[in-house]
Amino acid sequence: MRKNKRGTSTLFLAIILTALILVETTYIAYVADLDRRLTYTRALKEQTEIYLASYNRQLFKTYGIYAFDSTRLDPYVFDQILAANGYEVGDVIYASGIYTLDTETLRRSVAAYYSYRTSGVLFQRFSAQIMSLLGQFGNGVTDAIREFISSPASGVVGRIINGGSDIAEAIVIAMNTLGLDESSPVVQKLYEIMGTILCFTNYAPDFSNYFDPTDLSFFFDLIGFNASIFDIGTELNETINSHWCLADYAGNNFDCYLEEDTAIDGTSFSAFHSENEYDSEFILTGLEGMPACALTDYYIYCCLFLRNFVMNYTDPSKAEIIEGIADVLSVAVSVLTAGTVSLPPSVYQVVIVALMSEAEAIVDLGTILGGGEIEFVSIGSVEALTLDYRNFLSVFMNLVPDDLLLERMLTVFDRDFPGYAIGIDTETDYRGSTMHYEGRYEYYG
Repeated sequence: MRKNKRGTSTLFLAIILTALILVETTYIAYVADLDRRLTYTRALKEQTEIYLASYNRQLFKTYGIYAFDSTRLDPYVFDQILAANGYEVGDVIYASGIYTLDTETLRRSVAAYYSYRTSGVLFQRFSAQIMSLLGQFGNGVTDAIREFISSPASGVVGRIINGGSDIAEAIVIAMNTLGLDESSPVVQKLYEIMGTILCFTNYAPDFSNYFDPTDLSFFFDLIGFNASIFDIGTELNETINSHWCLADYAGNNFDCYLEEDTAIDGTSFSAFHSENEYDSEFILTGLEGMPACALTDYYIYCCLFLRNFVMNYTDPSKAEIIEGIADVLSVAVSVLTAGTVSLPPSVYQVVIVALMSEAEAIVDLGTILGGGEIEFVSIGSVEALTLDYRNFLSVFMNLVPDDLLLERMLTVFDRDFPGYAIGIDTETDYRGSTMHYEGRYEYYG
């Protein structure tokens, strides 16, 4: 056979070009596949960012927390993005690996939303005031109360305060014995104390059956409670504000006992639920409903009683009235017990101060629960404080550990905004492989 140079070249070129065409088409196929993968990645990224951009505006406006409702994830947007890029619709997108709001992200969001330390400063000042009040109690006061409670006189005085058919006659006898009449300031003050306590007992709020403000036996628990708790206020470091932010947030930005109250931004809590849920009280106590309110108000009442007791006991202008009422009470008890119960006048003076303080604390508590405020007047060198219900909540929130505050806040969020999430991992299947894009709010970073 004769060799043909042109045929040889053609055959050689065909062999080479076949390989080159295979390589080039492979590159073209690779680039086309890469382009499609990049398009899917862009679509996943856009879808994720769309979800994060459509966060719950009300949740952020009211509570300062970025989150979206994971139940609203919809593949429609992703499909439209693919169609707009000239690709077939049909791949299903779904959400997985969602980041729910945990305590750390909540802590950071609260710290960002609340950049001040009102609660911490208030707690330190309030704690100092409580400890100052406790420091003014002497052994004589506690001994007198203890002697009174262990005596039959306590039951008799309880009957006098609550009224009864035989009480009026005993008081009249006491007045005649002491040369007093109905117009006497001593008698008028005694009737005022009785009326205030009796009115509260008969027409108290719904939670009145959880504690009895006429029961003086709680006095010792009150001293122990305040002494063991509020002394930690003087040990707190001002440079550590995370806990104070949480306490201020919990005390001021959740639904509470106060009617027609709103969040700090003015949002009505009825936007989340139909009636008062006592969220702040739940965060404080861990109890639900009225028991939470009762315990909260007991805390407030104890502080008010303590403050009023010291004010009355150390006020020289009230000494004469107190001694006069103590004399009336002593004679009345003697009449009702046929002279079998005898206590020194000093005991009755302490009891009268306690009863006066209870009556005043009841009035103050009513003012607080009605949305008003009271002045925690200055004692010695301690500055005066003006406190309302929210202020008391913020103060007491400082006594709750961080983990409990955060856990209970999450419980409230779960109820009002179920299914929220702060991050998402969007995924889709492409030619047997899974592609995904992960995103979360930088707010929590």
